[in-house]
Amino acid sequence: MQNKVRALHPVAGKQHAEHHLPRLPAAHIARPRLTQALLAGDYRLSLVCAPAGFGKSVLLNECARQAPADTRVVWLDLLGHPISPADLLGRLAAALQLSHDDGDPCAELSQLLGRVEQPLWIILDDYPRQPCAELDACLDHLLERGPHTLRWWIGGRRRPAWNLPRLLLQGDLQELDADALTLNQEELGQLLERRQLHLSPEQQEQLLQHSEGWLAGVCLLLLGGNADQLGERLAAGTPLLQEYVEREVLAALPDTLRQALLILARIPRFSEALCKHLLEELDGEHILEQLRQRQLFLRSLDGTGTWFRLWRPLASLLKRLPATQGAQHVHVLACQWFAGQGDVREAVEHALLAGQPEVAASYLQRYGQDQLLIGQSVAQFLHWRDELPAELFSSAPRLILLQAWALIICTRLDEVDECLVDVGRFLPQRSPRRQQQLIAEYQAVLGVLHRQRGLASAAQHCREALAVLDEESWSLHILCHQALAQQACAEQNLPLAQQHSEEGLRLARLRGNVLFEALLGVDHVHLLNMTGEPGRALEQTEQYLQLLQDHGLRGPVLARLLLLRGTLLNKRGEREAARASLRKGLQEAEACEDAYMLFGYLSLSELAGYEGNTELAQQLLRRAERQMQWLHVPEVRYREVILLAQGRMLLHQGQAERARQVFQRVLQRFERDHLQAPSGFYDLLPRTQLYLARSNMALGDQATALLALRQLLDECLRSGHASLATQTRLCLAEALYLLDQADEAEQQLRQGLQEAEQQQQLLPVQSLLNRQPQWLEQQAPGWLQRLSRKTTGQNEVINASESLLSKRELAVLSLIAQGHSNQQIAESLYISLHTVKTHARRINVKLGVQRRTQAVARAKAEGWLS
Repeated sequence: MQNKVRALHPVAGKQHAEHHLPRLPAAHIARPRLTQALLAGDYRLSLVCAPAGFGKSVLLNECARQAPADTRVVWLDLLGHPISPADLLGRLAAALQLSHDDGDPCAELSQLLGRVEQPLWIILDDYPRQPCAELDACLDHLLERGPHTLRWWIGGRRRPAWNLPRLLLQGDLQELDADALTLNQEELGQLLERRQLHLSPEQQEQLLQHSEGWLAGVCLLLLGGNADQLGERLAAGTPLLQEYVEREVLAALPDTLRQALLILARIPRFSEALCKHLLEELDGEHILEQLRQRQLFLRSLDGTGTWFRLWRPLASLLKRLPATQGAQHVHVLACQWFAGQGDVREAVEHALLAGQPEVAASYLQRYGQDQLLIGQSVAQFLHWRDELPAELFSSAPRLILLQAWALIICTRLDEVDECLVDVGRFLPQRSPRRQQQLIAEYQAVLGVLHRQRGLASAAQHCREALAVLDEESWSLHILCHQALAQQACAEQNLPLAQQHSEEGLRLARLRGNVLFEALLGVDHVHLLNMTGEPGRALEQTEQYLQLLQDHGLRGPVLARLLLLRGTLLNKRGEREAARASLRKGLQEAEACEDAYMLFGYLSLSELAGYEGNTELAQQLLRRAERQMQWLHVPEVRYREVILLAQGRMLLHQGQAERARQVFQRVLQRFERDHLQAPSGFYDLLPRTQLYLARSNMALGDQATALLALRQLLDECLRSGHASLATQTRLCLAEALYLLDQADEAEQQLRQGLQEAEQQQQLLPVQSLLNRQPQWLEQQAPGWLQRLSRKTTGQNEVINASESLLSKRELAVLSLIAQGHSNQQIAESLYISLHTVKTHARRINVKLGVQRRTQAVARAKAEGWLS
């Protein structure tokens, strides 16, 4: 075997470096983000390890061309073939023009490299693809003991068996993997420009998503094609790409690994245990480790290295090749394994892929209501409902009720009634107890359904269901308490809402169900915000978000919490942080088709309106309405909510008469149809009354406005809705001021400003400032200065004696500032590790920061820490 040996000698001069290195490809595009990352540090080893076609050799070539002028560069192309330490010694000695003795090759290599006085880069391209224990051991020795002027650059498809963790801890290792080498949007644009191809932004996104940034895959898909053929090429691949995979990926593999790849290409995700089950005949226990060592296009799906999948473009091509096991048999095995693990969703999916709908239906009956709240499960469940024969989904009460819950979660309320009709076919049941439980389960669904429709009958259904449901139906107990809490919020009976919210949370925690706890937490946060505790509301939101993150849970509950956080941050005047959280929550809600996305669109629209971007605010409202219609959400869930937002915008623009008409329409609709506010917008009616009063004020009818505001303030104080009471009080002060009732106006203003500051409500004060700037400046100049600092993102200066933090939180922050770990803090203060983490989160929330270092800096700047 002849290896290509190229050396750059210092006498050649840096300007001639390119003559001694492999030629760069004709369609080569520079990737400075990668070369700069590799060249920025001074590491003993730079390791570029990725499957075929990710541009490893080209990247090393680019770096070699930018070596410092006094550095000697040796390039060895090993072609992926095995090489002994003796062969490596001979080639390096030839490249360096140095002699060596015939002793132990590893010792001779060490002596040889020690004789090179100037800085030296050794680049080993395409490191042996097969395990090469002797070479790995030799290089491991050299990496530990080489001279400090020597830097190794190694690229390959296999991660060598070196002590890489030790090198990493010593700061001697820099490593790039396949994820780092994937093409980004900018690099794809350069590649298309080089090839003189024009793709729309949507096509570019489609190409990147399908190829997952695999450079060779992108190039071969584009070769000889045009924009019109992109969809067809993505779906079917190309002969050139198929040939590349055959030659570069499959050709050199043992038959067992090749067959394993063909089987795993059909599995959306797999673990070591699943591989052992699926690939028992192929020594499946060690297959995954071999694939990982050979860098065979595995993508990790979690941070623990448990779950993997094949890269999408490779899996797509491999599915077209014949495997020893048929696809149906593979999916049957996977179905059995996932069912044994209690993963109903995956078991159902594989049963359907195996063409066994009856088996899928039997597994579906194990589904729980909480599982419908994970990721895109509810959309998947309803997709199965559309795919499977209708008689399967109506073959058991459990399946019928699960359909109803799924339809309620995605707010397709109009379809629930038709679904529930089938429950009657299963009455009477074989025993009185079973019949009683089925009717109670049916009533629980009706109660939640009526709550979503804004009907007062929801409470009766939920209470009657709770009186009958047994302990095994704990999830229905939780959902009924949630519906009752929502009903009480809509009726402005906040103490009762608090009782049901706490009971639901208690049951969820008793069962250790994180998802239900976070789901109940959404309404609990709403409740805290309404009762004038936005600080606690934001703190609780952060805790629930952390809880979901710790358990790796995504889906509608995560989306709702992110949207809530954005709204709370906006109330504090932290607009950029609010916008980021709202957009992230909106993206999550759209992915799982959760109607709560309405909350995000309205909050972003309100934010745009306050910033004077009326056009964007209106676009967001129109987008919200379209989304609700696309998702088949009943109008009762969104129509009046959007009308209220439109009326508020009209009022902000000075169109008071049109705004008043809109607010009157909202009130008339709810009064005529005896409706209650939809979930998430519990104070829709009193808030509409507030804006109607403001419209009357703007139109000069101060007396009518004053009467309505006094009545509304009394109702808010009686119900405990402190947040809206504060906003109403500020408007009442304005009405009194306009009626020349100066003394009471000033009294209400001072109290309203004090409450607004305590509740961190900046937006209503900003709104009042825009309407009555001179009066407010005269009455509360100091408050305005603090408001200005907060709305521009500056922190208010507070004396050490007025610290926002409790003594315990200051003690925790002081130890953080000293560099103590969470465990050390827990031991020092005699508290649990969980309590330390809770204090740390609260500190960040109170100080409006994201990281501990920022919290320490803020505390020191305020004089709270020495």
